[in-house]
Amino acid sequence: MQRVSVSSIEVSGGFGLPIGPFSERVSVVYPVGGGFFRQSAKGWQWGASAHFVFGEQIKEPGFASNLLPLIAGDGSFPGIAATFQGIMTGGWLGKVLPIGKPNGNSGFALRFGAGYLSTWYDLRASGGLIPQLAAPYDKGYDRLSTGFYLSQWLGYQLMSNNQSINFYFGLEVVQGFQEHLRVYQYDIGTLPTGFRSDVWIGLKAGWFFPLYPRSKREYIDFK
Repeated sequence: MQRVSVSSIEVSGGFGLPIGPFSERVSVVYPVGGGFFRQSAKGWQWGASAHFVFGEQIKEPGFASNLLPLIAGDGSFPGIAATFQGIMTGGWLGKVLPIGKPNGNSGFALRFGAGYLSTWYDLRASGGLIPQLAAPYDKGYDRLSTGFYLSQWLGYQLMSNNQSINFYFGLEVVQGFQEHLRVYQYDIGTLPTGFRSDVWIGLKAGWFFPLYPRSKREYIDFK
């Protein structure tokens, strides 16, 4: 297969390990989502994507400590789970560097992205209603922040000759620069100020579906 100009739909996912101050708040993050991109005959790529980000554990010291012990409206003692969540939407520019087999559309690839990032903590209680977490008090714990992010991805892309196997995988670094939106944090009694930097590094892989145009054919009727 020669190098082609084609549009593709992709689905992707991976995991990232927080570094720096972000590692003191969250253990692991998992971005999952998809997007659309265009590849030129010279190997240039550009596209847009959207991802949901979630984490499995909140590590921030003192988080929600003033809620313990939890007592629901019916007098029970429900359990509580706190997770990290977020959304990422943006665009990116990349380049495929062919290395020979199986064709000129496969090889090492680079992507540089930027866009919008919003993150928050999600608190969920099992059992009855907890007055301390009912609206609008839940906003005093969710650490909602918004801003922009930059990303860099380096990996390998395969676009098969038979058009059935098309994927990429590689290493990604994401830098988020966000501003606190809440004016008060009930659990630690402070006013969040300034910007926060959330940085993680990890693996990202995706499967994409090229949208090849139908070949033009001419039919001649000799009747």
